[in-house]
Amino acid sequence: MLKFLVDHNIPKSVSNFLKKQKYDVKLVKDVDPEMSDDEVLQLAVKEKRIVVSNDKDFVNLSLKYDKINIILFDYLSQQADVRIKALSRVLPDIKLPFGILIIFQ
Repeated sequence: MLKFLVDHNIPKSVSNFLKKQKYDVKLVKDVDPEMSDDEVLQLAVKEKRIVVSNDKDFVNLSLKYDKINIILFDYLSQQADVRIKALSRVLPDIKLPFGILIIFQ
């Protein structure tokens, strides 16, 4: 089963969607709202979670880690339904490890 670590910049309805799909979902804001991006990646590696974020800083930071998986949204719009539709399309085909998956609008 895929496990996710959802960054604070992702709409709550996206994490709710993942939970409804029976995925194991942890929210950064519930773990520690003050976590640095590096700490987020450390936790994701430790717990074998896929980071879901809008934060492009994760791309450069991820170079320090082996076996990191990130779904990065590169959308101008913050509409959650657009992100949910995109996740619905890609999740069935995800195989770990995949590295960084950037979803463009």
